Amino acid sequence: MTGRLSRLLLAATVASTLVFSAKADVDTLPADTAHKLVQRGEMILIDVRTPTEWAMTGMPRDSVGATLQDVDFLAQARGAVLGDLEYPVAVICRSGNRSSEAAKRLAQAGFTHVFDVAEGMTGHEGAGDGWIKRGLPTDQFLPPDR
Repeated sequence: MTGRLSRLLLAATVASTLVFSAKADVDTLPADTAHKLVQRGEMILIDVRTPTEWAMTGMPRDSVGATLQDVDFLAQARGAVLGDLEYPVAVICRSGNRSSEAAKRLAQAGFTHVFDVAEGMTGHEGAGDGWIKRGLPTDQFLPPDR
């Protein structure tokens, strides 16, 4: 029953964002909805910012980091979903620009359920307050030892 309710929530969110989304092939998703779906294990959230940005603000709780400019960005995204391109994926950046680009690249690469958290981490006018201002949890970024 919980799975069905979650799918209905996702479907309702998608339907409502389709009306407001200016992007034809990628839907937008509010940060709080993305957080709920990630916490329930129903979506992967990919933070496409840089390690420097992750260090400054932390990363969204339970997200995966894959810098958009990395040569192997798509391979990292495929790895995040263990090769299941039908698994829902949301992307987030600082304020919505890079996440929009990343979402389009994922959709073009065959990911079938791609969402852009357009308000980003810090908010974007007209899109929302952002992950941080909404008080959603972050995890400290610890760079790998070199």
